[in-house]
This record gives sequence, structure tokens and C-alpha cells, in this order.
Amino acid sequence: MNSFEQRIEKFGVEKIFIVIFLLFGVIILFMRPPYQLMDEINHFPRAWQISEGIFLSPTMTIGDYKNGGDFRAKKIFSLNRAPADALEDKIYIAEIPVSFLPDNFIFNANNRHYIHDFSIKYIEEFLATPLNLDEQEPIQIPNTGVYPPLTYLPQAVAAFIGRVLNLNAGIIFYLMGLSGLIFVAACVFYSMKFLPEAKHLIFLLAMMPMFVVEAASTSADAVTFGVCFLGTAWLLSLRNSTEKFSRAEIFGLIILSIMLACSKSVYGTILLLYFLIPRERFKNFWALGAAILLLNLFLLSAWSWLSIELSDVKLYTNYHLGFTETNTAAQKIFIMEHPIAFFTAMINSFVELPAWYWLNFIGTWGFLWNVTLPFMFYALYTMILIFFALSNRLNLKFSERGILIVASIISTIGFFLVHYLKWSPVGSEIVSGVQGRYFIPIALMMFGTLSILPSMRHRNLIALSAGIFSGVMMLLANFFAFY
Repeated sequence: MNSFEQRIEKFGVEKIFIVIFLLFGVIILFMRPPYQLMDEINHFPRAWQISEGIFLSPTMTIGDYKNGGDFRAKKIFSLNRAPADALEDKIYIAEIPVSFLPDNFIFNANNRHYIHDFSIKYIEEFLATPLNLDEQEPIQIPNTGVYPPLTYLPQAVAAFIGRVLNLNAGIIFYLMGLSGLIFVAACVFYSMKFLPEAKHLIFLLAMMPMFVVEAASTSADAVTFGVCFLGTAWLLSLRNSTEKFSRAEIFGLIILSIMLACSKSVYGTILLLYFLIPRERFKNFWALGAAILLLNLFLLSAWSWLSIELSDVKLYTNYHLGFTETNTAAQKIFIMEHPIAFFTAMINSFVELPAWYWLNFIGTWGFLWNVTLPFMFYALYTMILIFFALSNRLNLKFSERGILIVASIISTIGFFLVHYLKWSPVGSEIVSGVQGRYFIPIALMMFGTLSILPSMRHRNLIALSAGIFSGVMMLLANFFAFY
């Protein structure tokens, strides 16, 4: 280690890491056109709605929409092809000020993607647009209306503050994205503090373009990514102590269980890492572990009952878009009668779509994933991730690796199962709709299991260089896609 690296280590390399993360996050937040991220046009209204204290989304029927509902988001989610027997199905809606929806930002998913068409003047005009709470428009949020309020906590708080201060619409929008970025940055920073032996790996995962772009947005993925990384790192760190559990640690486990329940439900498996903790740390170890798992499951079930069963809303699926070969009820029966067929479809998806999953994991964005990076970047960054995964210093036992692998597999099966039910034709041999970014919340568990080599030399400089390289490539790809 040379003198420069020694100074970096003494100063605290994780501090430098997080400054780099925030720097590129802030730039991409203002550089990326609003709503040019998968489903952001539905995430933002849900966050705004929660900031107004509306935790359970109002609903309307698809038939009402087809019979003249004036919804700006119909240019994105078109329900005109919904079958006749789905017209009475309810969908979630949210009302937001029209000032958040300049004509330059509302686009047709089939014809207009802002490729070489966006100008910085649009952002300047948006920042100067007054917030007009008197003129509101309903927006369809069929796929995000079911999300719990805590999923948008930082963005909703920022929206509330902006509304109280009567800030301009554009300022509130970017303040919401900035709040998500700061939340994620805090989670990443403390992940590195809790798990210093894997801090370089954590930083490189956080500097993937997909991670940074989602973190600097109003998407629910910001909170999900942050909570999952922090929860994984903290639980892994607890295995290194033999002291009795403190009240703060027990309280932290409860909060983590709640936050994971309010993120996407399939990531509750991170709580299985509790069983890496030495048994002697708590007298009623197994009872506490069962309690935090049951709390997570209870909250998931309770929110599902409140937001779906009580509201009489059917989950939004491909069937509502006119793909009548998709039928959730029939698919459930098919899986129960042919469970092997589902697992075969999942394996087939990995065999036929590995490149798509990996590219979307590292970084593809835009409303239709139309922003990609050069293939050489994906290849180089993949190699760097693997090297740091192989040489992280977690020193896991065989049983500990097993728990990490099992937790990762259960989450993977979970989101493949959900998408098989909602987006795939009955009996399909491929699972439709799964995106590579779904693997990001469990990435630290997956990559952490690979540690078999000693630490590489000059790891601080290599990680810093790789992270900056990724950030620069992200900004260049965004610029050439949209400007």
C-alpha cells in the first residue's frame, strides 16, 4: 500500500465512496428527463398521494376509464384493449397538480421516447413552474397503488415539506428525487460501516448505473435498494459478536422487519440472515427469530387485505392490457397441478434471457429500457464485480454461505412466481416481465457468498477508479440517449 492509499485509508475510504455516489447521483437526477424511468410516472403520483395522508389509493373501474375518463397517463398505460369481462375491475388512481405534468414530459410510449429530443430549457421551465394545488388531474397508478406508505417515506416527506413551503412544482419534484438519493446514500454508507470487510463490493454494487439512476428518483426502488443493502450488511455484521443482544439491536430487528415488509414482499427473506447470529447472544434466540419473521408476514398480509381485499381491487396484469391468454386464477391452478412446469419455465428464462437480466442488472433505463451502455462497459464492470466478490473478506463458513444462498433463491423464486401469475400466459414455458434490477436488493447476499480469495492489492484505488468510470459512462449514455 503506497502513501496515497494509506492517506485514503486513514481518512476513511467509505467517506470518499459516498461522496462519489452522491455526486453522480445528483448529476443524473437533474440530467435525466422526468418520468424517463420505468414506471416513474406511476411512482411519483403514489408518493405525492402519500404525502397528502392518502395511504389507501382511491379506485375507479376500467369501464369508467374507457367511457371517457380523462387520464394523462393513458398515453402510457392504455386500457382500451381490456376485455369486456374486465371492465368492472377496479384500478388505483391518484390526483396530482397539473403543474407536475408539463406537456414536454408526457409522452407516448409507442412513438416518443425523447431520443435526442430533450433540452435543458425544459428543466429550467419546470423549476420555475408555480405549484397550483387548485388544478388537479387523476393519474392511473394500477401497479403502484398497492405499495405501502413507508415505501415512499423520504419522497413523501420531501413532497410534504415542499407543499407546506409552497415551492415551485419542479423544485418539489427534484427535492423528492434528492430525498430518495440521500436516503439510499445513508443506507449505503452505514452498510459499508457495518461491513467494512465488504465495503469495496458494496460501493461497486451501488455505483452500477441501474442502482444510481433508481436511487436518484421518486421510484419505490430507492427505499427498497437502500433498506435491503443496509439490512443485509447489518445482519451479516451481527454474526461477529458474542455479546448479549442490546435493546437497540432488538428494536433494530423490529424496524428492519417492518421496513422489509413495506418494500417489495419477496425481499423479506433477508431476515433469514438473523440465523447467522451466534445463538448465545440471546436467551430466546429461536423465539425472537420466529417473531420477526411472523411480524413481517403479518404486516404483508394485513396490508394486502387493506389495499386489495378491502378495496376489492384485482391485481393489475397483462389481462387488463388485452393479453387474454394471461389469467391469474387459471395460472394458480396450473401451478398447483404442475409445480415442476413453473420451475422449468423459470430455468428456461435463465437459459434464454441471461443477457437481458444481466444488462438490466448493471444498467439499462428509460421508459422502455432504451438507454443502454457499450457492451465493453458491461463486460469490464462485470469482471471488476466478480474480482471484488471473490476477494471480499467476509470469511463465511459453509453453513453461512448456505443461508445466504437459500435466502437469495427464495427471493428469486418469489419474484419469478409473481410475474408468472401476473404477466405470463397460462402454462407458458417462459416467465414474462422479470427485470434484472429485481436482483439488486439481493446482490450483496449473492456476491457475498463468493469470497474465496485473499484481498486484492490496491483495492481502494481500483474500486475508486471503477466507480468513477461507471459514473462517467452512465452520464455519457444518458446524454447521448436524451440530448
